Amino acid sequence: MNDISPSGATPLPGWRRSAAAAISCISITGMSFGLGLPLLAFNLEFMTGSGTIIALNALVAALSTVIAAPFAPAILARVPTRPFMIFCLLYTAFSFVSYKLVPSVPFWMFMRFTSGLAISILFVASETWIIQMAPKSIRGRVLGLYSMSLGAGFGLGGLMIAVLGVRGWAPFIAGSAVCLVATIPLLLPGPGLHIPEKTRSGLFHFVDKIAKAPRLMLAALAFGAIETSAMHFSPIWAFRTGFGETQAQLLVAAGALGVILLQLPISWFGDYISRYKLLFACALAGLIGPVLMFLAGQSLSPTIYLVFFFYVGLTEALYVLAMAVIGEKFDNKDLTGANAALVTMYGIGSLSSPILVGPLMDIINPAGALLGLFIIGLIYPLAALLRSITKRG
Repeated sequence: MNDISPSGATPLPGWRRSAAAAISCISITGMSFGLGLPLLAFNLEFMTGSGTIIALNALVAALSTVIAAPFAPAILARVPTRPFMIFCLLYTAFSFVSYKLVPSVPFWMFMRFTSGLAISILFVASETWIIQMAPKSIRGRVLGLYSMSLGAGFGLGGLMIAVLGVRGWAPFIAGSAVCLVATIPLLLPGPGLHIPEKTRSGLFHFVDKIAKAPRLMLAALAFGAIETSAMHFSPIWAFRTGFGETQAQLLVAAGALGVILLQLPISWFGDYISRYKLLFACALAGLIGPVLMFLAGQSLSPTIYLVFFFYVGLTEALYVLAMAVIGEKFDNKDLTGANAALVTMYGIGSLSSPILVGPLMDIINPAGALLGLFIIGLIYPLAALLRSITKRG
């Protein structure tokens, strides 16, 4: 691979180093997510026994993304990028310790929201940085490597929970330590993020990016809705269905393994054929997955892990493929705003789906969770079919 800029026009020595730093930072952060999601969900289950409370905790995290991401370009245009990213990680490390120190549902909601603000801006900065560094000819593969690495981190986090359990201090300290380790790649040398211009970082320009790429934004929304509810509620659904506590927790690792093994080949394929066709194909997994999970759950079959492997692995590609197309549609001046819009739509999906899935799981216990996931899976296929009929958007 040659050292070329994202536009392919000028040399950019050291782009591999910077891309590796951004990928490493986010992947290690993903480990804290893989550990933190089931950790908080199970502890809230033990504290309250309420799917609605678990949903509200997921909801406030998603709300923080919807609030923070639109302002990320303006913030990144005004503060030193790497020090700010390090601050975001340090605050998240503190949040893990604070959960254990103060076992209060309202306090957990507050910390989940505020740490979510920090992590949302961190993701906007890191993902934009990766897209900017990756040469156009191999951008899909670089983003596939990013997603694979993020999935590896997520899976390792899930395995850490399987080993450490969800009770006691150990998992909370592990989550904090992981966030501290994630700051190390940001200290490495290399080209930095192309800072957005202050005049192009306002909310008007942000909304304009959504209007220019509606299908990509819907793909991010659908992915956010599926990922958040699948990772939060599938282990709880499995636990209530009859799987053991550790067996249910391993679902997170199975899904992350699907991300690790499927993202690179899917993204590589996307460098050669229409990414929109791939988006539609992967979106169908969002419909089929919950149905197959229900069937496997009836007999407590271990095939549930294989189903979840493909369900999560294929739907993850919705976001990665959308990121790759964003890199083609927008130049460096607009890329931060466009990626912020993508992250915001992901946040809207994450915000809306728990409102549906959590209460449904309480009303139809526990299969309502899968019904909710099936309904969410309709978002992108229906939108894509409507677009093909109307030829608009």
